[in-house]
Formats: sequence, C-alpha cells, structure tokens
Amino acid sequence: MRGARVESVQVERRASPAGSRAGAATIRVGLTLPKVSAHWETCYTVFGSGDILVDVKFAPEKQDLPNSPAGMQMTLLSALTGLAWLGPGPQETYCDRKDARFGCYRGTVRQQFFEDYVEPGESGNKVEVRWVALTSKKGVGLLAVGLPLLSVNALHHTTDDLQAAEHPFQLPRREITVLNLDFKQQGVGGDDSWGAWPHEQFLIPCREQAYSFRLRPFNCREDIAKLARSRLALLRRAQAWGLTETPSLGACMD
Repeated sequence: MRGARVESVQVERRASPAGSRAGAATIRVGLTLPKVSAHWETCYTVFGSGDILVDVKFAPEKQDLPNSPAGMQMTLLSALTGLAWLGPGPQETYCDRKDARFGCYRGTVRQQFFEDYVEPGESGNKVEVRWVALTSKKGVGLLAVGLPLLSVNALHHTTDDLQAAEHPFQLPRREITVLNLDFKQQGVGGDDSWGAWPHEQFLIPCREQAYSFRLRPFNCREDIAKLARSRLALLRRAQAWGLTETPSLGACMD
C-alpha cells in the first residue's frame, strides 16, 4: 500500500490444544493509511502444516472515500506460470460481468492479459472464486482458498506498469507473477460502450470491511482440489485455538 505506515507488529505463539502436536504462531500487523485516513490490519496465523490463515480488516475514519480498498496484492516468482481455479470461467469476470459458467478451469498467467486494448489495462479478473492455484512446470505452487469466496487476478505485469504504458508493446517483461486476492473489486461499468461509471450496486461502499483466506504451498504429489476441500478441518482447528476472528470464518464453519 503506497504511503502506508506500520503502526504495530505483534507476534504470539499459541500452544496446541490437548491431543494435538502442532502449535501455531500469529503475526498481527497494523497499518495506517494517511492518504485516505484509514486503518488496515492483517493477521497471519501460521500452522505447522504449512497452512496460513489470513484475516484482513479495513476501517476508514471517514465515509466519503470514492473507492475503499478491499484486497491484497503479492509478488511471486515468475516460475509460477500455471493457473487453475474453481469458479466462473474460463473468460474474465467482474461483479457486473458474470456471464460465465461455474467450473474448474486451467490456463497460464500469460493468457490472462488481454493485449488487444489500444491502451493496456488490468484484465483477466475472476469473481466468486472458491480456490485458485499458481503452479510451476515442476508441479509445485501456492494455493489460495477463499473463506468463503475471493476475487482473483494474476498477471506478469505490475499495476504501475499498466498505468504507465500507453500501448501494450511498451509494457516491460517482468520476471514476476503479481497475484491479487481481493474481497471485492469495483465493477467496470461502461453501459455506453465505455466511460459510464458502474451502477451503485457494483461500487464498493466506504465502510469497515473484513475478509479471510487461506494460503497453502503444495508439491507435485498433492491433489490441489483435495487440499482446497480440507479447509473445514483447518477451521475447526483454528476455532479450537480461538483464532476465528472474522464473520467469514464463522460462516464457513456452519
């Protein structure tokens, strides 16, 4: 987050309940966003299994922000070129562009970028995703599971690259994969062919937001779909440790 300042960092080790061998560590990072007068907190709960529960909270001090942030971005190795997801597809979807069938889809990160725009822009988004996996040619990768859903985007270009270039051929070729794991993304609008603002129901209201997801590395011998379905066991473990902080976690437990 550009301009963000770290307010606090807290680390806590949690002992495992009786009958369990593995404990967990919780890292809580609090940020202040002075440009928009808001606070952002990310809580990472790391389990011995390699699973990481990520709880995100956004709290604005004012209610007149034009578009409140509702997501996280991470930069990964460019070797993670394969993309698989469970959700609408195979084409891109947005909250006001959801004409796609639900299923399990596979492709490459390179295929998610649409090169035929006169001016380059973000493309390839996927809404209402249950899980998404980025994979290398060797079959190792990173799994992200929504608790319960995510808006997902993976490209080989940074946000700054897309905003700075006037034409697609001017985009630098980065040796990275940029992954967005969002709670929600604003609609694209364009009812008049292009330029019209999204309808009100497809905007992100400026209010407190909270969402959660789970991260898990995997190897070539593991079944990605099976790993994604194992979230309930992990959440029950988190509940036993008193780690379920956001409403979305509780909803997945029911």
